[in-house]
Amino acid sequence: MNVHYISVIISTYIGEEAQYLDRALRSIWDDQRRKPDEIVLVEDGMLKKELLDVIDAWKKKLGSMFVVIEKPVNEGLAAAMNDAIEVARGDLIARMDSDDISLPDRFMLQEQYMDEHPEVDILGGSIREFNDEGTLSAVYRYPATMKEVLRTMYKVSPLAHPTVMFRSSFFKKGYRYSSKYHICEDVTMWYDAAAGGQLINNMQDVLLNFRRNPSVMQRRTREKAWSEFLAYNDGISRLYGRFSYKYIYSFMRLCLRLMPVSIVSFIYNSKLRRIIVRRS
Repeated sequence: MNVHYISVIISTYIGEEAQYLDRALRSIWDDQRRKPDEIVLVEDGMLKKELLDVIDAWKKKLGSMFVVIEKPVNEGLAAAMNDAIEVARGDLIARMDSDDISLPDRFMLQEQYMDEHPEVDILGGSIREFNDEGTLSAVYRYPATMKEVLRTMYKVSPLAHPTVMFRSSFFKKGYRYSSKYHICEDVTMWYDAAAGGQLINNMQDVLLNFRRNPSVMQRRTREKAWSEFLAYNDGISRLYGRFSYKYIYSFMRLCLRLMPVSIVSFIYNSKLRRIIVRRS
């Protein structure tokens, strides 16, 4: 197998829990069978002391392998990830969220897959959801091939964002996260990539435990619902044309997002979601 340099990019902001960030960092360093070669963390705006203490401890532990970008003002995930991409030295660049847990084989499996499939530009994997008490629940698997991605991405995001690994060559082609549609930075990126002929695949292995708690639904405001609606409509137009039946799915999603949080949570956690959009 070829020797690769793996960078992991992650960001944190003032509203996040220090214990979750520390656990996320342990999962991408201490727990890994194949440790990354560097971690690039973006401080997205001023942070509380507890987060800074965690970051300082990791600076002491990893030294030059832990690169910190300090941003005095919170500019959002797209800007944070773009800053990290500019700094990352890896030929493989992995994403991670600050409250999730990468499983021990994640980078080993992804590196092996990318080595065996040099045509793949973006690689994701399956996730298992868990709650704040640590209870594991449903597994969600995403479309394995580009053909399957194109068959389903108008319904739902074709990748679990925190599982994704990119080739640096993808970014050298000029691709970056866009902040045009708030909270839809990832979906916009996938549509940009697909429209540009870049190849997206997903491993069926579970690579990450994804934290799911009530605050996820509570953060979904009407403004965010509208932004998601526009992002999907824009992507559908570019990939499938202006006169496609596929727009019905973005309308259905908008209607769902505008329902009371209790109803949205019920549907999200039901078997119906898994039957319609993902295999469990």
